[in-house]
Amino acid sequence: MDFRPMEKINYYKLELKKIEHCLNSNSDFDENMIYRLKSKMLYYKLDNPEDKEIDTLIQLIDSLDDSYNKEQNKKLNHRLNLLTIWSTIFLPLSFYTGMWGMNFDDVPLLTGDDGFWVFASLTLLTIGVMFTYFKRNKWF
Repeated sequence: MDFRPMEKINYYKLELKKIEHCLNSNSDFDENMIYRLKSKMLYYKLDNPEDKEIDTLIQLIDSLDDSYNKEQNKKLNHRLNLLTIWSTIFLPLSFYTGMWGMNFDDVPLLTGDDGFWVFASLTLLTIGVMFTYFKRNKWF
């Protein structure tokens, strides 16, 4: 009786547990670990098509891969959400700076004594209103 297939199956189980541990512990994870192990399993499956346990392990590694990809997409979406919020806050500020930075004397409040304070107040008010809006809608 040949115990080699069982040794390989146990090896694959051990590798799957290592991958699962890496995913659960949020440690540095090499995404290629999943693909390397899956390719080894598929090669094994080609040599042993009657082995049903390898099918279960392949489904498990597919499930781990899907979970990892979902988590990565969630992190990416969160980062893009924050980037969008910051961009939305600073867009009007760039507009105000462009308006008050023109080389014309006819710009309202530019040459007046209160021009700087109106600009600073408008800038802070815009930031406050947008921050409150985003916080109230639970965008961050």
